[in-house]
Amino acid sequence: MGYLISGHFVRQRPDAARVRAALPMSIGFTLYEHLAHPVFAIDTYRATKPSQYPFSAATPATDIPLDVSPELSAVYEQLRSESAANGLKRSYINLSRALSSAMSQDVLSVYSDDDGNDFACLSRGGEVLSGIARCEAYVVSFGPSHASRAPASSQSRLHELSSGAVTSFLGVAASDLGFGSFDPPDSLGFKVTDA
Repeated sequence: MGYLISGHFVRQRPDAARVRAALPMSIGFTLYEHLAHPVFAIDTYRATKPSQYPFSAATPATDIPLDVSPELSAVYEQLRSESAANGLKRSYINLSRALSSAMSQDVLSVYSDDDGNDFACLSRGGEVLSGIARCEAYVVSFGPSHASRAPASSQSRLHELSSGAVTSFLGVAASDLGFGSFDPPDSLGFKVTDA
């Protein structure tokens, strides 16, 4: 799971109390502000084990609902029967929804690494707007009431799908935030903010 980027990106400074209200107590968080761009981020992780570097730990799914729309659930079950569902991060979908509802702003949740995971979900007001995930030989696209899968390109770049979602949502080149780089992901240009 090298070169993992796991986090939730927003365009306005997040309020710590609202973030805390959206998360189960088993999940800790740290708020970040980018040093060069108007971008804020929420790093989530196991509350008892903060990550050494920002955005470098998977968020545990233990206390997060895994229910998704019927359309996406049907695609998930098809993928699961083919042992290809791991890339569809249902817990991150629900984290994105909960954070967007609590903070009253759009949230882009990302989970991407060099082991084949490349996932992004954009939510607003507690509802999914759009999402994309690489699931083995497929790319899954989904929205509020649709989900589909298509064959993935045999050639893919590190963080390719999530980079496209980050660039589109934030209006900042994802590479400026450390996506797609094989450099050590020590801070990705972010600093802790005391929001």
